[in-house]
Amino acid sequence: MNPTTFIAIKYLIKKKSSQAIHLITGISVVGLAVGTAALIIVLSVFNGFENLLSGLFSKHNPDIKIVSASGKAFDEKLLKIDEIASLPEIKYLAKTLDQTCMLQYDKAQDFGIIKGVDSNFVHVSLLDSALVEGELKFSSEPNFTWIGLGLANKLGVSLSNVMTDLFVFTPNGDQVKNEFSQEQFSRHALRPTAVFSLHQDADYEYLFADLDMLQKLINAPDLLSAIEIKIHPQIDIKSLIPKIQQICGSDFIVKDRYKQDEAFLKIMNLEKWLFFLLFSLTLILVSFTIVGTLWMIVLEKRKDISILKSLGMTNHQIKKIFLLVGLGIGLIGLILGFFVAMLFYILQMNYALIRVPDEFIIDAYPIALRPEDFLLVSFTVLSIVFLASLLPTAKIKEIEAVFREE
Repeated sequence: MNPTTFIAIKYLIKKKSSQAIHLITGISVVGLAVGTAALIIVLSVFNGFENLLSGLFSKHNPDIKIVSASGKAFDEKLLKIDEIASLPEIKYLAKTLDQTCMLQYDKAQDFGIIKGVDSNFVHVSLLDSALVEGELKFSSEPNFTWIGLGLANKLGVSLSNVMTDLFVFTPNGDQVKNEFSQEQFSRHALRPTAVFSLHQDADYEYLFADLDMLQKLINAPDLLSAIEIKIHPQIDIKSLIPKIQQICGSDFIVKDRYKQDEAFLKIMNLEKWLFFLLFSLTLILVSFTIVGTLWMIVLEKRKDISILKSLGMTNHQIKKIFLLVGLGIGLIGLILGFFVAMLFYILQMNYALIRVPDEFIIDAYPIALRPEDFLLVSFTVLSIVFLASLLPTAKIKEIEAVFREE
């Protein structure tokens, strides 16, 4: 162990002559521990929500989705659908069409999104695993609909009530292609045959119906919103997507399962790092206590500094001693913060300390620890502590060496 490290450890653990130094040092350690724990917990909670929501969204997303690069819908004649479907890697291919509509069931009214699907859609989306009530199957009568649980509750839809139809009001074909045209709506009666529950957004907005029926209803027989694909197991999706993109051309975008929710995940990721920045700023405020602590230690050790200079130590070497003292305080606070964060993680996972509102899909806030978060927080905390420790060490060069006269 070199002399600077040895002296730094001695200064760090040795009892201080002033109670004020003890107090400020303790405040610094506690402040850093709380700040460190807060950073880890905030990142972990965002990780938990990211895992939860991406899992919920992606579970029923198709393996691959093809959408128009410009606009929400496209003419299916512009896309080589048969060529894509013939690829050996593809198991199922489904055509879909999304259309905003107004819904009426008995006296209840609401707005939603009707999604026209073909017979392959159930296999592509695994919608059967989200079934709450009824049966998911295409009948000879194209007037069936599968409705989200939230939307069904808002409208009061009952599958057992065969006497009441669900009426759908949609704009005609001209309205779909040009939203500035004169508003003209078509009405169609649907019979609810199933209720599903995917995730909150879909449950309160979506209902599924026959694609051909919807295209006829809006007078757009070739209009599609997307092509949704399920691939065979063990297929490398990363190598398949460029192949499909080459067939589609630049007018279409081919997305994998997670890129379909890319916008949402980007917003959530932005919020995560904004919170991280906010809590990092609180650590900067805590670092001022470290400045005060080291300043007082430097003043207390003026005599020691003079002796060390007289023994041949340079200002740089002595500055290093007090920088190590500051980093030592930061390291203690960092370790204590990690311990608090780990304790919170264990309690939250096992006892659900912090719960979420009853209407949410889970009982308690999700939390997920990631090793890279610990590395990031360690770098952030120790960097702030290091910069805070530089200011007090500037005083060292003003202290003169002591030479004994013979």
